[in-house]
Amino acid sequence: MPTKQFLINQLATLADVKPDSIRYYERKGLLPKPQRKASGYRVYDDAALRQLHFIKKAQAFGFSLDEIHRVLGLRGHGKETCRCVIAIAEATLSETEERLKDLREFQRVLKKNLARWRRSAGRSGVMAAQFCALIESAAPPHSKAKDFVHAASIPTARHKQR
Repeated sequence: MPTKQFLINQLATLADVKPDSIRYYERKGLLPKPQRKASGYRVYDDAALRQLHFIKKAQAFGFSLDEIHRVLGLRGHGKETCRCVIAIAEATLSETEERLKDLREFQRVLKKNLARWRRSAGRSGVMAAQFCALIESAAPPHSKAKDFVHAASIPTARHKQR
């Protein structure tokens, strides 16, 4: 059974990426070089579509393109691969736990502030400033930063610096 073939724009649409991203992934070795038609157009198959879905899914879980490249390069290299996979998995688990901890703290602080903002509705300018301060003070989910600033340090209308 022949595999389905896609031109770059078709593949990009199916994978929800831009054609330039596909070209970039090829240059970085994340996607194999495709076959070309006599006209020079790139022709991709179902395997390229699956690879793009894998790349996007890995990115959604926080993997960098370099990490994805390394994982893809591990396929079929015996015992050395197993050691590398375990090391990557351990590091990924640790980073995931840290991100979850940061997100839980952000959730806690956001809930606390949301309750306070609901009680003081009508002061939207102050709330917007406090909301921005909350986001700015939070450690981003992908960050290894430990210096999360708690809601207590967010300036309120009474403590606002002038």
